[in-house]
Amino acid sequence: MVNILIFRTDKIGDLIVTIPAILTIKKYFGEIDITLVASEKNYKYADTLGIFNQIHQFPRKNIFSKIFFIHKLYKKKFDYIFIFDGKERSILTAFFIKAKLKVALSSTIKFYYKIMRMKFFEDNENTNLNEVFQKMLFNSNISAQISNYDFLKNKKDNNFSKLIPIFHYVHIHLDEKWFNNLYIKTYTNINPSSDQFIDFINTISKNDDILITTGLIELDLVKELINNYFEKIDDNIYYNKRMNKSVYLIDKPTFEDIESLLRNSKTLISCHGAITHAANSFNVKIIDIIEENKKIFYQRFTSYLNKYSKVYRKDFFSIKNSLYKKLYE
Repeated sequence: MVNILIFRTDKIGDLIVTIPAILTIKKYFGEIDITLVASEKNYKYADTLGIFNQIHQFPRKNIFSKIFFIHKLYKKKFDYIFIFDGKERSILTAFFIKAKLKVALSSTIKFYYKIMRMKFFEDNENTNLNEVFQKMLFNSNISAQISNYDFLKNKKDNNFSKLIPIFHYVHIHLDEKWFNNLYIKTYTNINPSSDQFIDFINTISKNDDILITTGLIELDLVKELINNYFEKIDDNIYYNKRMNKSVYLIDKPTFEDIESLLRNSKTLISCHGAITHAANSFNVKIIDIIEENKKIFYQRFTSYLNKYSKVYRKDFFSIKNSLYKKLYE
């Protein structure tokens, strides 16, 4: 039995990007026990994947909880430690845990890392993340090519999509990333008004059914849409009767609900995030909204995606024609 410890103490999307590498490791060794150190943001989602034997949430409270956490992991003898998140906290924690080989991703190789007996791989804006993951495996004597990019297809469906009587629809994920005051303030603000957004989906509905999902942060725009243009038909499901074709809005679905809905999606329009990578697993056409001066940064995450195209962030009046063009090109 090979015992492996993995650090991924960031977000759901970061974990999804790493799963193909983890599955490659699992397939290579066969008899394997995988412990994941996760964050409060991806801990629950990690448990739905059915890949890990144990999952621990990285302690953030105080030094005593961290010491107890390290002691618990220290008692288990690991063969490999993979630090995929590149976080200093993960690297320092791994230093105190026994393993035959420790491999870490890091954006900065600090001077005291040299005493840590780890193999470090540089991670920066110009790095292709999947190529670095592959190097981490090869340099750990794991001679297997990373694949399994469609791994979510094999995950058990929670069947949420059965509540929506449409298939092969245009899926628009409308979350806080469309508004820079709720996301990254230096990014271009897309900021659609309710009238602009309704006009946009009305144009799409001449050709396709539409499904709109929201993020977990409450948006004024979504409130306006629900109050003025949609009728409630279930707990968090709303329907618009005025369009040419069916238009549904799902307010604050879980990520597992979104995965279920992606199974029936034709195209996804969204700002870049976890949903982008989940859509790739289901062979959905992706229209990814990204910041233009960050295109090299995003390329490191998107190089492996199949049906992928991008549109640069602009105000919604300027961007809607680009989105429509990408949708039907």
